Amino acid sequence: MALRLAENVQVRKEDWGLLFYSPARHGVCFIRSGDRLYPQHFDGTWTFGDMVVDIAERTETPAQPIEQAMRKLITNLVERRMIVDEPC
Repeated sequence: MALRLAENVQVRKEDWGLLFYSPARHGVCFIRSGDRLYPQHFDGTWTFGDMVVDIAERTETPAQPIEQAMRKLITNLVERRMIVDEPC
């Protein structure tokens, strides 16, 4: 499953992490991810597993805690209609 932005949602990188914004719904979501996540992680080409491996390699952190935190984050973003999880 690839993760991509939902329709009419924008994301941009900030010093503290990512800012997701849905102009149509006036929805905003702040993700304090520092340099762990980037907007391109949500361009539809990255799977959940790819993201976990990328973050683990760049931060030299074990994959398990990243996977746990990312599952919560992805679930939250899907529920808030900021991203969609679709077949590759």
